Amino acid sequence: MYKKYCVFEIKTKMQSKSSKEIYRNSNKNFIRNRKMNFEKVILYGLNKRGLTSKMEIEDFTELINMTDISSPAVLKQRLKLNGKIYLDMMQDNLKGFYEKFQSEVKLFNGYILSAIDGSDFEIPNTKLTREKYNALHPNECVSRATISNMFDVLNHYVMDTIIDKYDASERKMAEENYNNVKKLKLPYRVIRTMDRGYVSLVDMYYSNKSNDKYVVRLKKNDFKKQIQNMTSNDEIIKIEYQYDRIRYYKDEYPEFYNFMEKTKENIELRIVIFDNKDGEKIILATNLSKEEFNYEKMFELYKLRWEIELNYHSLKESLKIETITSSNDIIIYQDIYSQMLVYNLIQAFKQDAEKNIDQTKYKSEMKVNMNMATGFVKKALVKIILEENIDKQNQMFELLEQKIEKYLIPIKKDRHYPRNRYKRNKYSINKRKSF
Repeated sequence: MYKKYCVFEIKTKMQSKSSKEIYRNSNKNFIRNRKMNFEKVILYGLNKRGLTSKMEIEDFTELINMTDISSPAVLKQRLKLNGKIYLDMMQDNLKGFYEKFQSEVKLFNGYILSAIDGSDFEIPNTKLTREKYNALHPNECVSRATISNMFDVLNHYVMDTIIDKYDASERKMAEENYNNVKKLKLPYRVIRTMDRGYVSLVDMYYSNKSNDKYVVRLKKNDFKKQIQNMTSNDEIIKIEYQYDRIRYYKDEYPEFYNFMEKTKENIELRIVIFDNKDGEKIILATNLSKEEFNYEKMFELYKLRWEIELNYHSLKESLKIETITSSNDIIIYQDIYSQMLVYNLIQAFKQDAEKNIDQTKYKSEMKVNMNMATGFVKKALVKIILEENIDKQNQMFELLEQKIEKYLIPIKKDRHYPRNRYKRNKYSINKRKSF
């Protein structure tokens, strides 16, 4: 099963001598045999629970039967580890999923259907983080980083994560997300779905040239004249060269700007228009063909983009990813990357448990409670990774799956509520966390 593959690969990479060489921040790090060695620092990140540093240490040392260690000593050892090890573990596991578990891979018309979106993450509020991450917002009294995720909306795995400043360009981050995933050389082609903030003639032009598939929602004034001239809700239009269109790219994309100034090429787009439940027009631009993706499939495809919003909700609410333990960049990256890896592991456990649900017993279609699954996996994960006896480890896998299967909630399809802009308590009495 995929979850066992993930645990095995994490353990192998964690114990590899080459990993220590690659992911230590200095050649002088992790040489002496200390309480918190290379492997334990990695496990400590996976065990993160959003508690105070002292409580995190108390839980961890008790979990692995280790003698007590001070908070400064733990921080000193953590500063020696490059958090990219968690991101690389996540992507190594992901590549294994698409290559070795193809019978489990869910595709949309033969494609991996992904969504790219950004979110503001709270980080420790210090003068240092405000100066570094909020440089263009000096009057802000809070610290925020921008996170961009590329997410497989059908298989529910994070494919790539970028961490940057609060005012970073989300379009640039999305490009980096996609380029990182392309480097994995997955056995399936990928469709990117993006919301209104990601409209870019540069991306459209080069995606058409390289046949990289995308779907992006337009703002109501994007290409307004061309869209008004359409005679149906699904047409190919031409975006003709205009200086006013490309001048915005002069500084950010000078090569594209100079090329378009010289050639004055047109850009072809397929425009698909439909109404949402509020009667608002949804206008999509894409290079997916009508033959492969008809009007109805485009509507279905775009609705699935919402899964990335649920991804961020789970990261922030169930995994408490924003409870970062230090204002140091090294720790910020460790805490975020480690929880992206853990999120994917939880999804692997959750999806295996959902295969065992006897849906005939229930009036509504049921799914695993993500919050409870998070608590159970967090409690057991480190012990499962450390268990050397395969039979005992398999028993631990089975017991964990049984616990996860007990807590089910109904799937309420096509729920739609008006956006409530009024503030409310973050911690509701009936939504308390499982760890």
